[in-house]
Amino acid sequence: MKKIVINLLTFVVVIAILVILLLSFGNDQGSKYVYKGNTAHKIIKIKPKEYQCSECNMNIEALAYEAQIITQEGNTYFFDDIGCVVLWLKNHKPAIAKIVTQTLDTHHWVDVRKAWYTRIAHDPMGYGFAAYEKKKKGLISYDEMKLLMLQGKNLHDPFVKKKLLGK
Repeated sequence: MKKIVINLLTFVVVIAILVILLLSFGNDQGSKYVYKGNTAHKIIKIKPKEYQCSECNMNIEALAYEAQIITQEGNTYFFDDIGCVVLWLKNHKPAIAKIVTQTLDTHHWVDVRKAWYTRIAHDPMGYGFAAYEKKKKGLISYDEMKLLMLQGKNLHDPFVKKKLLGK
C-alpha cells in the first residue's frame, strides 16, 4: 500500500512540474513572433531582440534588414531577413494588407515589391539579399529575388557564392 501511495505522489509531482513548465512557456516573457491588434496596418517599430523572426525563430537584432507582414486581421509578423519572408510565404497564405522591408540606402520602409535587391549583402541569414529603395546597377526586382530564393540560388549555394563573391 505504501509503495502505491509513493508512486501515485511521484506521478502527481511529475505532472505538476510538466504543467508549470508548459504554462511558463506561454507567458508574456517568452517568445514574441506576432504583434496583434494592428488594424490600422501601421509599421510597428521594434527594439533589437524584442521580437523573433516568424520563419527562423532568431531574435531580430539587425533592424536594417527587418521586414514585416501585416495581415488584414491586424497581425504583424516580424522577420530578420527578406529571405525569411519568402520562405514563410511559401507555407503561409494570410490575407495580406502590407509587406514592407527596411532599405539599406535610404533606411525607409518600402513595399517589398517596389524595392530592389542586392545578392551580396551581409544579411542576418547569409542569403545575400537586402533591399534598396533606389535602383542601381546589379540590383534585381522582388520577383527575381523571390524566384532565386525559392530555387536556393543564394549565397548558401557554394556555386552561387563563388560566382558572385569569387570565394
